[in-house]
Amino acid sequence: MNNSCRDCGQSGECRLPPGMLEQYDLGTPTADGLMIWLEVSRHAGVFLESSSLEILSKAREIYDGRIFGVVFGDIELKPLYAEAFSYGVDTLYHVKDRRLIDFHPEAYCESMKEIAERINPSIILMGATPRGRETAPRLAASLGAGLTADCTELSIEGTVLRMTRPAFGGSLMAEIVSNSVPQMATVRPGTFPLKKASGNTAGTVIYRQYGGNSFKTIIGSEKRYSDEKDITEAKILVSLGSGIRNREAICIAESVAKKLGGMVSCSRTLVDKGWFPQIKQVGQSGRNVSPEIYLAFGISGSIQHKAGIMTARKIIAINKDPDAPIKDIADEMIIGDAESILKELDRIL
Repeated sequence: MNNSCRDCGQSGECRLPPGMLEQYDLGTPTADGLMIWLEVSRHAGVFLESSSLEILSKAREIYDGRIFGVVFGDIELKPLYAEAFSYGVDTLYHVKDRRLIDFHPEAYCESMKEIAERINPSIILMGATPRGRETAPRLAASLGAGLTADCTELSIEGTVLRMTRPAFGGSLMAEIVSNSVPQMATVRPGTFPLKKASGNTAGTVIYRQYGGNSFKTIIGSEKRYSDEKDITEAKILVSLGSGIRNREAICIAESVAKKLGGMVSCSRTLVDKGWFPQIKQVGQSGRNVSPEIYLAFGISGSIQHKAGIMTARKIIAINKDPDAPIKDIADEMIIGDAESILKELDRIL
């Protein structure tokens, strides 16, 4: 069929009624919906990773459109359907293949690319986990999309996803907007609180069989699990900052944390001193945490640190300085020497 004009030889657009091209933007992207890769953990059972549920919680808060979830595995995933739907998934794509119980980044990427091309989502999100960091760039490249990694905040204005992430070692927060579709981002684990969308546990499941052969031969593997939980999983955190002058206070903090059923964490200052490993650091250049109670001993409250504890349910700050920046977000402020109060708390407990 030839749509050109017989008079001028140009495309059929020249024959449209006056003003129609100006009224209707024919170049507007038709992509719609939000797609999330739901990672599955198979350590001590089968369950959805909290990093994926955090993203779902945030997605349902900021997005009113359709949410698609993608999982990989076999029949062992059926008990997880209800949880995915309760966190806001509308349609769940289950790539059902026993070979995909093990993580194969090329195969995962190939499958998600096919699903994305089928549903044409406007946004694709996944956790900035070890598996997410390996898969997201592959998927972005295969789709010809941009990728903003390790985001600590997300917002949506119309169809535009605004992604915030730390830059220059955490000294600057950058807000990024993608000029490609789908808009893609990975989200730092522990950034958003878990919140079920509703009591609904029903939805649509679409099964897909992986038809490719992008598998690596795994010669050997070793799973390393620390005896101590990650600080992002702690319900109570006893956190130490620059106001702690003696290293011996760490032992007291560990005693307090143990009695409270919590863990010890720290600000960047004490990591730089070599008192703590980086995995214990809270903040934009460390870990975002969402404990029930956050006890901040001697932490002044830099912008980066405050951003890392914004989703804590209750923040209790102990500091000599009544005007320390942390007061802006603290639920309770105790004015006094952090070390002395830490010792007294340990004695009382």
